[in-house]
Amino acid sequence: MGLLGDSFKAMRMKDPVDGTAQVVGSTQPPDHASSANVNLNLVIQAEGIPATSVELDCIAPTKKWPWPGHTLPVTVDRADPERVKVQWDDVPDQQEAAQASADALAAQLNQGGGGQVVSGGGNVDDIVQALQQAMPGAQVSVQGSGDPGSALGAGGQAESGDDRVAQLERLAKLKESGALSDAEFEKEKARILGG
Repeated sequence: MGLLGDSFKAMRMKDPVDGTAQVVGSTQPPDHASSANVNLNLVIQAEGIPATSVELDCIAPTKKWPWPGHTLPVTVDRADPERVKVQWDDVPDQQEAAQASADALAAQLNQGGGGQVVSGGGNVDDIVQALQQAMPGAQVSVQGSGDPGSALGAGGQAESGDDRVAQLERLAKLKESGALSDAEFEKEKARILGG
Protein backbone atom coordinates (compact mmCIF):
# COMPACT_ATOMS: atom_id res chain seq x y z
CA MET A 1 0.00 0.00 0.00
CA GLY A 2 2.95 2.34 0.48
CA LEU A 3 4.00 4.78 3.17
CA LEU A 4 1.01 7.11 2.81
CA GLY A 5 -1.37 4.15 2.73
CA ASP A 6 0.19 2.72 5.91
CA SER A 7 -0.05 6.05 7.71
CA PHE A 8 -3.67 6.52 6.64
CA LYS A 9 -4.52 2.96 7.68
CA ALA A 10 -2.83 3.47 11.06
CA MET A 11 -4.69 6.75 11.66
CA ARG A 12 -8.02 4.98 11.14
CA MET A 13 -7.34 2.39 13.84
CA LYS A 14 -10.25 2.24 16.29
CA ASP A 15 -8.51 0.24 19.02
CA PRO A 16 -4.71 0.26 18.49
CA VAL A 17 -2.50 -2.04 20.53
CA ASP A 18 1.22 -2.82 20.37
CA GLY A 19 2.12 -6.32 19.30
CA THR A 20 4.55 -8.37 17.25
CA ALA A 21 4.59 -9.72 13.73
CA GLN A 22 6.48 -12.87 12.75
CA VAL A 23 7.74 -12.49 9.18
CA VAL A 24 6.83 -15.64 7.25
CA GLY A 25 7.60 -14.30 3.78
CA SER A 26 8.93 -11.13 2.17
CA THR A 27 9.97 -9.86 -1.22
CA GLN A 28 13.67 -9.29 -1.97
CA PRO A 29 15.30 -5.93 -1.18
CA PRO A 30 16.58 -3.73 -4.01
CA ASP A 31 20.29 -3.61 -4.78
CA HIS A 32 20.86 0.13 -4.47
CA ALA A 33 18.23 2.00 -2.50
CA SER A 34 17.77 3.22 1.04
CA SER A 35 14.17 1.98 1.15
CA ALA A 36 11.73 0.12 -1.06
CA ASN A 37 8.28 -1.43 -1.23
CA VAL A 38 8.04 -4.83 0.39
CA ASN A 39 5.23 -7.35 0.38
CA LEU A 40 5.12 -9.18 3.70
CA ASN A 41 3.31 -12.29 4.88
CA LEU A 42 3.02 -11.90 8.65
CA VAL A 43 1.52 -13.62 11.65
CA ILE A 44 0.33 -10.89 14.00
CA GLN A 45 0.05 -11.31 17.78
CA ALA A 46 -1.14 -8.76 20.29
CA GLU A 47 -3.11 -8.65 23.52
CA GLY A 48 -6.75 -9.39 22.87
CA ILE A 49 -6.14 -10.62 19.31
CA PRO A 50 -5.77 -14.26 18.27
CA ALA A 51 -2.77 -15.01 16.06
CA THR A 52 -3.74 -13.65 12.65
CA SER A 53 -2.19 -14.16 9.22
CA VAL A 54 -1.87 -10.85 7.37
CA GLU A 55 -0.44 -9.71 4.04
CA LEU A 56 1.01 -6.21 4.20
CA ASP A 57 2.49 -3.94 1.55
CA CYS A 58 4.64 -1.16 2.96
CA ILE A 59 7.92 0.70 2.53
CA ALA A 60 10.85 -0.78 4.43
CA PRO A 61 14.33 0.65 5.02
CA THR A 62 16.85 -1.67 3.36
CA LYS A 63 19.11 -1.61 6.45
CA LYS A 64 16.20 -3.08 8.44
CA TRP A 65 14.87 -5.42 5.74
CA PRO A 66 12.32 -7.87 7.15
CA TRP A 67 13.54 -11.38 6.31
CA PRO A 68 11.51 -14.52 7.06
CA GLY A 69 12.07 -15.50 10.69
CA HIS A 70 12.37 -11.90 11.92
CA THR A 71 10.02 -10.49 14.54
CA LEU A 72 8.81 -6.94 13.96
CA PRO A 73 7.22 -4.56 16.48
CA VAL A 74 3.82 -3.45 15.19
CA THR A 75 0.70 -1.53 16.11
CA VAL A 76 -2.48 -3.49 15.36
CA ASP A 77 -6.14 -2.48 15.38
CA ARG A 78 -8.00 -4.87 17.71
CA ALA A 79 -11.19 -3.98 15.84
CA ASP A 80 -9.59 -5.05 12.52
CA PRO A 81 -6.30 -7.03 12.92
CA GLU A 82 -5.59 -6.57 9.21
CA ARG A 83 -4.80 -2.93 9.98
CA VAL A 84 -1.14 -3.11 10.89
CA LYS A 85 1.66 -0.56 11.08
CA VAL A 86 5.28 -1.68 11.47
CA GLN A 87 7.20 0.42 13.99
CA TRP A 88 10.35 0.77 11.87
CA ASP A 89 12.06 3.08 14.38
CA ASP A 90 12.08 0.17 16.88
CA VAL A 91 13.53 -2.39 14.43
CA PRO A 92 17.31 -2.83 14.76
CA ASP A 93 19.28 -2.57 11.55
CA GLN A 94 21.09 -5.67 10.26
CA GLN A 95 24.45 -4.64 11.71
CA GLU A 96 22.94 -4.06 15.18
CA ALA A 97 21.06 -7.38 15.03
CA ALA A 98 24.20 -9.26 13.94
CA GLN A 99 26.22 -7.68 16.76
CA ALA A 100 23.55 -8.59 19.34
CA SER A 101 23.52 -12.20 18.08
CA ALA A 102 27.32 -12.38 18.18
CA ASP A 103 27.38 -10.96 21.74
CA ALA A 104 24.73 -13.48 22.89
CA LEU A 105 26.61 -16.40 21.32
CA ALA A 106 29.92 -15.27 22.88
CA ALA A 107 28.28 -14.96 26.31
CA GLN A 108 26.73 -18.42 25.95
CA LEU A 109 30.04 -20.00 24.92
CA ASN A 110 31.86 -18.25 27.79
CA GLN A 111 29.37 -19.58 30.35
CA GLY A 112 30.37 -23.15 29.69
CA GLY A 113 28.42 -26.08 31.17
CA GLY A 114 24.75 -25.94 32.02
CA GLY A 115 22.51 -27.96 29.78
CA GLN A 116 23.04 -30.29 26.89
CA VAL A 117 25.20 -28.81 24.15
CA VAL A 118 24.37 -29.63 20.56
CA SER A 119 26.37 -29.43 17.38
CA GLY A 120 27.36 -25.81 16.83
CA GLY A 121 27.73 -25.06 20.55
CA GLY A 122 24.09 -24.30 21.35
CA ASN A 123 22.42 -25.19 24.63
CA VAL A 124 19.26 -27.24 24.01
CA ASP A 125 17.16 -25.24 26.50
CA ASP A 126 18.26 -21.95 24.92
CA ILE A 127 17.56 -23.23 21.42
CA VAL A 128 14.10 -24.49 22.38
CA GLN A 129 13.32 -21.17 24.05
CA ALA A 130 14.53 -19.23 20.98
CA LEU A 131 12.41 -21.43 18.71
CA GLN A 132 9.35 -20.93 20.90
CA GLN A 133 9.86 -17.16 20.88
CA ALA A 134 10.42 -17.09 17.13
CA MET A 135 7.40 -19.30 16.42
CA PRO A 136 4.83 -18.79 19.20
CA GLY A 137 2.38 -21.62 19.42
CA ALA A 138 4.69 -24.10 17.71
CA GLN A 139 5.20 -27.46 19.41
CA VAL A 140 8.91 -28.01 20.04
CA SER A 141 9.87 -31.56 20.96
CA VAL A 142 13.33 -32.54 22.17
CA GLN A 143 14.50 -36.11 22.48
CA GLY A 144 17.15 -36.38 25.18
CA SER A 145 20.25 -38.49 24.84
CA GLY A 146 19.53 -40.42 28.03
CA ASP A 147 23.08 -39.49 29.04
CA PRO A 148 23.29 -39.16 32.87
CA GLY A 149 25.24 -35.91 32.45
CA SER A 150 22.55 -34.43 30.25
CA ALA A 151 20.15 -31.80 31.58
CA LEU A 152 17.37 -33.55 29.69
CA GLY A 153 16.32 -37.17 30.04
CA ALA A 154 14.41 -39.23 27.49
CA GLY A 155 11.60 -37.31 25.84
CA GLY A 156 13.05 -33.95 26.86
CA GLN A 157 11.77 -34.15 30.47
CA ALA A 158 13.71 -32.07 32.98
CA GLU A 159 15.32 -34.14 35.71
CA SER A 160 16.15 -31.61 38.43
CA GLY A 161 13.97 -29.23 40.43
CA ASP A 162 15.99 -26.23 39.25
CA ASP A 163 15.34 -27.19 35.62
CA ARG A 164 11.62 -27.45 36.33
CA VAL A 165 11.57 -24.01 37.92
CA ALA A 166 13.41 -22.53 34.92
CA GLN A 167 11.01 -24.24 32.53
CA LEU A 168 7.99 -22.96 34.49
CA GLU A 169 9.41 -19.43 34.47
CA ARG A 170 9.90 -19.56 30.69
CA LEU A 171 6.40 -20.99 30.31
CA ALA A 172 4.94 -18.13 32.39
CA LYS A 173 6.77 -15.58 30.23
CA LEU A 174 5.38 -17.18 27.07
CA LYS A 175 1.87 -17.01 28.54
CA GLU A 176 2.33 -13.36 29.59
CA SER A 177 3.54 -12.44 26.11
CA GLY A 178 0.40 -14.00 24.63
CA ALA A 179 2.30 -16.80 22.90
CA LEU A 180 0.38 -19.47 24.86
CA SER A 181 -3.32 -19.71 25.65
CA ASP A 182 -4.48 -20.58 29.17
CA ALA A 183 -5.19 -24.14 28.05
CA GLU A 184 -1.75 -24.54 26.41
CA PHE A 185 -0.10 -23.09 29.53
CA GLU A 186 -1.92 -25.53 31.85
CA LYS A 187 -1.11 -28.49 29.59
CA GLU A 188 2.61 -27.65 29.45
CA LYS A 189 2.72 -26.88 33.19
CA ALA A 190 1.22 -30.32 33.92
CA ARG A 191 3.77 -31.95 31.58
CA ILE A 192 6.69 -30.19 33.32
CA LEU A 193 5.41 -31.12 36.76
CA GLY A 194 4.95 -34.71 35.62
CA GLY A 195 1.16 -34.65 35.93
